[in-house]
Amino acid sequence: MISSAAVSPETGKKRAMGSELVRVMEPGRVYVEYGPVAMMIAAYGKDAPMTELCTEAVTVVRRALEEVTAQLPELRKPPVEVRAERLSGIPANMLRAVLAVDEPTLTPMAAVAGATADAVADFLQENGAEIAISNNGGDVALRLSPGRTVRLRTVRNLTTGETSEPVLLRAEQGIGGICTSGLGGRSFTRGVADSLTVFAGHAALADALATHLANCSYIDSPRVAATLAGNLDPQSDIAALRVVTAVDTLLPEELLQSREQVLREAGRQRAAGNRFRAEANIQGFCFSFP
Repeated sequence: MISSAAVSPETGKKRAMGSELVRVMEPGRVYVEYGPVAMMIAAYGKDAPMTELCTEAVTVVRRALEEVTAQLPELRKPPVEVRAERLSGIPANMLRAVLAVDEPTLTPMAAVAGATADAVADFLQENGAEIAISNNGGDVALRLSPGRTVRLRTVRNLTTGETSEPVLLRAEQGIGGICTSGLGGRSFTRGVADSLTVFAGHAALADALATHLANCSYIDSPRVAATLAGNLDPQSDIAALRVVTAVDTLLPEELLQSREQVLREAGRQRAAGNRFRAEANIQGFCFSFP
């Protein structure tokens, strides 16, 4: 059971708020743990940080988990088998994201972290935040009012935690989600990328695309170890699919093959109407799209 606490206005303090841990890290920035969610929430108004609004956002996290849990059997199915009429709210957004990616093996759970982050960032923006950021374990939703900017780091290696130099994002770019998938992340990956980060209009789509494009980095090689996801987690939504467990040093031609596969699929996604950009790292071999 996670500590039953929530924040007081003073940095680092807590107050009772249910079965979650909520801690003020600094004015306008709050850390939340609730069930499987570990999220950093930040909100800033026109003239001041909005700490109390960040603490109120825990209600959105709670609702997200309730909605997903209630529809979990449906959300674990391949998208073509999901009965869309049964879904609403965050589960419906998850389904829309994976349908946009159009990959039959990608269940709506591939977008759960991003869709939850979106819901929190939308709540912050709707309640007056001009800069709203929800970082759900590395899957980030961002909402910026016109003229606002923010600098964020992306993860270059999920295993080591290595990050990029700060990236300047402007409201006019229309980026609302930054999500990363790959080896060493919280979820299984079917590819060999150390990280694949997608910048898109919403975090749910960025999450689904990052998962899919990272999967596309897979190559059949004796230097790549894989097993059925069900062997690692019998409850996995992709239990019947093989996931990568370890990768030795790849040959130069294998790195090139992996890059080509990712870029080819990224081009297909772009042609299908998905607007995004991506950055990838495969054993120090870095590239971007477009």
